[in-house]
Amino acid sequence: MFNLERQEEILNVLEKNKSISVNKLSEMLYVSPPTIRRDLTVLEQQGKVRRTHGGVVLRQTAEKEIPLMLREDQNGKAKQIIAKKAAEYVNDGDVIFLDASSTAAHIIPYLKKFNDIIVVTNSPKTSMCLGEENIKNYCTGGLLLAYSVAYVGNEAEKFISNINADVFFFSSRGYVEDGYITDSSIEESTVKKAMMKNADKIYYLCDSSKKDKKYMYNVCATADVTGIIDELPK
Repeated sequence: MFNLERQEEILNVLEKNKSISVNKLSEMLYVSPPTIRRDLTVLEQQGKVRRTHGGVVLRQTAEKEIPLMLREDQNGKAKQIIAKKAAEYVNDGDVIFLDASSTAAHIIPYLKKFNDIIVVTNSPKTSMCLGEENIKNYCTGGLLLAYSVAYVGNEAEKFISNINADVFFFSSRGYVEDGYITDSSIEESTVKKAMMKNADKIYYLCDSSKKDKKYMYNVCATADVTGIIDELPK
């Protein structure tokens, strides 16, 4: 079993048991305790687990990433309502940042009615969907995160830094009112921050299931965004 496979299996075990000893993991995965300890050191550095005396516990914020294809099917009706509301803040001629979230991608059908808009995204899938609708767009490039189909890293951030946008639409894993908008990926959080820095208006897209959910990395304070758009009636 490769290191990454073994670390993934450790997380699977912890999701079921929440805590476990090093010796027990060693028995279950048929490797030595020192090997398990090295894996736990890596996972702890990634913020996914917390070491205890003789064992390990799963961090509450270390929920495994949900692949984009599965997230697209989650709360689909709510995302459509949110996307339709978001389009009300778009004008002809706008330059628009869209992050790689499935919620932001739901805006695409509502952008067809606008003239001379340009969309910049760090999602190759979103870029292709925009192209299919004949919407002019640019994709950042960079390091591809497979689970979220998102470009991240220095190249993505450098591309974004050269563009000034009228509006930025993004989502994340959770937020707390009068608190912070948070995410579980530091790489994606950093790209969102770069887009935020270069956008005149910033709208956070969130269905009600994300309210009062806190994850490891702060994207920004809720007070930093122009508005929060959810699926609830005004």
